[in-house]
Amino acid sequence: MNFPRSRLPLALLGALIGLVVQLVWLGNHGWDQAGTRILAGLAGGALALWLLGEGIAWLARRMGRDFWGWWAARVWPCLGRASLWRGTALAWLALLAGFVAGLYVYASHNWPYPLVSSIEAWFTGEGGASLNQKLANDLDITPARHLVTTKYRPPSDRAYRNLTGLPLRGRRLPPKIFLAPEAPPSLRVVFGAFDFKDRRYAAVLLGPEGKVRHIWEVSQEDVAWEHRPDTNVFPHGFAVDRQGSIYVGFDNGSCLTKYGWCGNIIWRLQGHFHHSITLGDDGTLWVWGPTPGQPGSHKCLLQISQASGEVVKAIPMSKLVAANPELDIFGVRQMDREDHSEWVEDGGGPWHPNDAEPLPRSLAAAFPQFKPGDLLLSMRSLNLVLVVDPATLKVKWWRGGMVRRQHDPDWSPDGTITIYNNNMHRDWSSIVAVDPKTYESRARLDGKQYGFYSHIQGKHQVLPGGGLLITSSQQGRVFEVSPEGEVVFELLNVYDDKGRLLNLSEAVGLPLDYFEELPKCP
Repeated sequence: MNFPRSRLPLALLGALIGLVVQLVWLGNHGWDQAGTRILAGLAGGALALWLLGEGIAWLARRMGRDFWGWWAARVWPCLGRASLWRGTALAWLALLAGFVAGLYVYASHNWPYPLVSSIEAWFTGEGGASLNQKLANDLDITPARHLVTTKYRPPSDRAYRNLTGLPLRGRRLPPKIFLAPEAPPSLRVVFGAFDFKDRRYAAVLLGPEGKVRHIWEVSQEDVAWEHRPDTNVFPHGFAVDRQGSIYVGFDNGSCLTKYGWCGNIIWRLQGHFHHSITLGDDGTLWVWGPTPGQPGSHKCLLQISQASGEVVKAIPMSKLVAANPELDIFGVRQMDREDHSEWVEDGGGPWHPNDAEPLPRSLAAAFPQFKPGDLLLSMRSLNLVLVVDPATLKVKWWRGGMVRRQHDPDWSPDGTITIYNNNMHRDWSSIVAVDPKTYESRARLDGKQYGFYSHIQGKHQVLPGGGLLITSSQQGRVFEVSPEGEVVFELLNVYDDKGRLLNLSEAVGLPLDYFEELPKCP
């Protein structure tokens, strides 16, 4: 049997299969190796199926049969049929029409965009996991979207113990905790993914001795409106008040919720509220979320009543930009055309706002150029930190470029602004302090000394004595550093003995007398 005539169809089929396999892999892991992998898929698939055919032919010859002759006698007559090529042409036209329709749907957001978007969200989800890991996560076999690995290795001379008193699922190990004798006596709340028996997310209150005192289990999927499952969101946005209530938001979530001390829902707002929640002096809180009436949006700065959940003020990013025409710090991520500019949505969007902190009255004396209630904002995509008057929306101060993909700028008692510098793709993170009067900045904590790196997410808190409480989200780790630079507390959210940990969102240090009289829970 003529070699090309018998082997070519099988090799082409193998090349097609190899191409599809590589395209699926690239779609799941990124397109950096597209050229190499596509060629390898074509060549490898063709070679693999051809060798398979040769193996089958060898076995057939042992049985006195001609496999290649049988194969060619069936393939070539089929390929010669006009109906096959008419069908192929129609399939190609249908594919092309579907591609054009897809471009239109994505550009216009018309139906079936919501369905397509939800399917895309399922595939992308959180954590950059592989397709197999996403399937395992969403089928609740393992919490793969919330598992992290890290190069950090705890010092061997640090005495860790298991954190007990948690309703953990049997598939995970208990968290590890270290508490030095010289650690300042305080309460500590840790918020994140814990993989409990009933809920994946919780806030855990630890006493000064490092034992569990209280647990709030939370969810964003027990709502009446459309939402993602808890397995496909990330807890990101937390605050706790003196009455023992907590306020919780989620990246890609469906609501902002106030829970009481006993886990009861006090109020809930529909929409995507994210990154951070800050309680103000006036009984309100500030959070980034949806423009009122547009629950699908999430680039609006909102002031909300802590008591009722009523929206007091809404400041869309568009208004903030429009209020400062003489200052073009917001337009860095624009693609310029001949007659207009377009916002760049890829890579976190044109601004990626991720924090809003009103200046407390107690710290106003340390910041004479600002007034109580002025808002300290963070724009991650722009490497930008700024202060805004919430009444006029005028920018009063800004600084860009001293940090990279930062989170959580805070007012510090010493008159500096401290910033969680993720320092993305540069191997270590840090806490940077900047003086708003002189613009001088310095590293308040050098992450290299502590094996500290979280390329995304993360929070920090300047403690009353001058120490720092740091949440390294992508290490599943919280650690506290004394003013002398010693680690006096650490929690590692260990998942298994393979070096995997569960992601943590935020830790908050509280004085021992922080809570007022708390209710008794059933």
